[in-house]
Amino acid sequence: MGRIKFGVYKAPNTSGKEQQSCARLISKGTMRMEDVCEYLSDSSTLTSADVKGAIEALITYIGRNLSNGYCVELEGLGHFSPALKTLQKTDEKGRTVFFARADGVNFRCSKRLKTLVNKERPIKVKRENVTSNEQEDRKKKMLRYLQNNPYINLTDYASLNGCSRYRATEDMKQFMKDGIVIKMGYRTHRVYSLPPQAEEISPA
Repeated sequence: MGRIKFGVYKAPNTSGKEQQSCARLISKGTMRMEDVCEYLSDSSTLTSADVKGAIEALITYIGRNLSNGYCVELEGLGHFSPALKTLQKTDEKGRTVFFARADGVNFRCSKRLKTLVNKERPIKVKRENVTSNEQEDRKKKMLRYLQNNPYINLTDYASLNGCSRYRATEDMKQFMKDGIVIKMGYRTHRVYSLPPQAEEISPA
């Protein structure tokens, strides 16, 4: 938990030369808008809807200014600039004419963001051991934990199962839907516990 994991793979090779080995990220999942909004809401007095509205406004602001020929610098995050694709064609007199069109966005991350990402050295994981825990196994670990503790939060759940906060959040949503746990507290103090009728259930 808290470290970048990677596996070593042979790079595709069509040149006939010896294949080169390369490190490939083993992703723990993808954090999406909902997760960002929930985290920022928990860390501030803003609601999740307020945060989402602010992010949507920021996206619109960046997109509009990039399309108008500006670059956008967000200190601590990075530098955005329009990406251009060079095209050429031959006119009726046989001359080569060059032109360009917008082709996405270039992003250069800030030194601060790079430092945060590089804080810990990535650890290598053997490919044969790269398997994701089944939700059922994570649930059993959580139930055992709750037999000895009154509640569990997302950080504890993620640490217990070696999974991402995103996966912990998704699991808890499913567990609440199934009636396995109930949510208590608010924002930064949000925790999960067994419902009263389930307190004597053994995790098997």
